[in-house]
Amino acid sequence: MKEGQAYPSYIGVSDVTTRSHEQMRVEGFFEGQQSLMFDEPEGFDIGDPPELRGRSRGWTPVHAQLAALAGCTSITIAVVARDQAFRHRGMTTKLRSLIDIRGFFFDLHLQPKFEQLNFDLTLDTRESTARIKALATETHRRCPQLGIFRLAKIPLVVNWYRKGTKASLFEERFSLRKGKTPEERLIVTAAKLAKRSA
Repeated sequence: MKEGQAYPSYIGVSDVTTRSHEQMRVEGFFEGQQSLMFDEPEGFDIGDPPELRGRSRGWTPVHAQLAALAGCTSITIAVVARDQAFRHRGMTTKLRSLIDIRGFFFDLHLQPKFEQLNFDLTLDTRESTARIKALATETHRRCPQLGIFRLAKIPLVVNWYRKGTKASLFEERFSLRKGKTPEERLIVTAAKLAKRSA
């Protein structure tokens, strides 16, 4: 990274620094803000060496990444809603990542990877489903964090809900082949393994 490097005016620059502490604790900083602590949870079985154990004093990097995705999407939705005159009184999100961690801890010839990311968005709105779909389409186009996951071809299942309803208004699937999702395949595999060990 070159200090003082000039960029075109359309390039947004975000500088974040980190400092590593004992064991699996890392502190992240950016100018003018309080630090954010990353730490793997204590007791997470990662095998040898035993000194690589976190103490649950902060966020894991994966949790921070998911929070960044949710935050960026929420901000993008607010901007798109303004531009589309879309009325809503708020939104909540839920994210779940399914990561194959064998390559990080146990089976070192494998590459750790996101198997699937589930992203549920619930809007407090009376707008029509068609209007929500238009909001969703433009949000996917504009959101930098969603762009990262989509460009990386991480299997992504996005469900859009209206506040007060249990059923999804619609579901979007990105980087998924036809047939069972990775999550569905993992559920089948877990059932088979449980049957074998019983």
